[in-house]
Amino acid sequence: RQVRILNGAHTSFALESWLCGNDIVRQSMEDKDVCDFMNKTIFDEVIPTLTLPEEELKEFAGQVVNRFNNPYVDHALLAISLNSVSKWRARCLPSLLGYVNKFGKLPAHLTFSIAALMAFYQGTEIKDGVLKGDRDGQAYDIKDDLAVLEFFRDNCGKDTEDFVKSYLAREDFHGQDLNQVPGLTDAVTAYLQDIRTNGMRAALCRIS
Repeated sequence: RQVRILNGAHTSFALESWLCGNDIVRQSMEDKDVCDFMNKTIFDEVIPTLTLPEEELKEFAGQVVNRFNNPYVDHALLAISLNSVSKWRARCLPSLLGYVNKFGKLPAHLTFSIAALMAFYQGTEIKDGVLKGDRDGQAYDIKDDLAVLEFFRDNCGKDTEDFVKSYLAREDFHGQDLNQVPGLTDAVTAYLQDIRTNGMRAALCRIS
């Protein structure tokens, strides 16, 4: 419950929120676009894949949202972003696959979170063990295993579809070839292309 709802929420919205211009979790909750995205992810896509009683899950989710709004905690989004590839596999992939198995279609917001991760991890230089990203002229550090950083450094300049196929194919990142999930490659490609063309907020608003 905690991993899929609390931790999964962090991992699914933090990178989008950072690229929308926010720096901490509380700002994310005050950002209607990001907050709407988070709520739809939790209540519409994660909770339906869990087997605990629905009311218990909704109560816990409400406590999570209150925690995110804590005015006394400045939880940095870049701190949450550490090792996001392995975190997404542990926290979000089970919900995505569970949703596909239960409903026979992709969960839009969890699918979008893959494209957001790929957009956040864009960088062409590894220096002092971190990949250097750029948010509207502001440099930021992308911290992950070296194999992950090297993949993004070497592949983020590719055509969007090729980049997505290469990333989803990495079984060492995901435990399986995610290109085999019906429709996932095309959906992530479309979302990432929208982010690249129109920016994160515009793309996020279309999915929210």
